[in-house]
Amino acid sequence: MVVYKMRKTVRRAKKSASRAKSRMSKKAMRRSSKKKAKKSTKRKGKKPASNWNKHMMMVYKSMKSKDSNVKLGDAMKAAKKTYKKGATV
Repeated sequence: MVVYKMRKTVRRAKKSASRAKSRMSKKAMRRSSKKKAKKSTKRKGKKPASNWNKHMMMVYKSMKSKDSNVKLGDAMKAAKKTYKKGATV
């Protein structure tokens, strides 16, 4: 009786090892099939700063020189009052 139980546990161990092996190969196959070729995109460079952005940054720098605790949001509010949409800097 003891011999029979030992054989049975050996069979179970072999089965579980083969199952794990087959699971691993399936996972590996899924990973390789999901990978796609990356598209190579060439960037043309940065866009030039808009007139609004230039104006806002000028206001921000001038405010920052006077008070170092100024935030960009404060500069936006101040620049909004002085910005002319059609004018260039």
